[in-house]
Amino acid sequence: MTTHVQLHDRLDYQSVAPLMAELTAIADDMLVIDAGNVRHLGTLPLQVLLSAVRTRAAQGKITRLAHASDNCIDMLGLFGFTPETLTQPEAWT
Repeated sequence: MTTHVQLHDRLDYQSVAPLMAELTAIADDMLVIDAGNVRHLGTLPLQVLLSAVRTRAAQGKITRLAHASDNCIDMLGLFGFTPETLTQPEAWT
C-alpha cells in the first residue's frame, strides 16, 4: 500500500513535531511525499525528513519525494541534496 503526504508551504521549527508525528505513524511500504507547495524548508524539518527516510530504508520501505516546487529544489540544493538524492540514504556519503 502507498501513503501520500502533502507537505505544508512553510516547513520551519514549528512544523517539526507535527511532521515527525505524521511521518512516524506511516507503516505502509511506500511513502510518497508531495513537496509541490513548499516555499520554505528549514534545517530541522529537513532533518526530520532525512531521519524518516533513513529509518524507513532500514526497514526495507521506500520513500519518494514528488512534485518538488522550484523553491524546494533550490533549498535542497543549498543543503547538497536533490529531490532524488534526498530519498536515497546510500547516496548521502
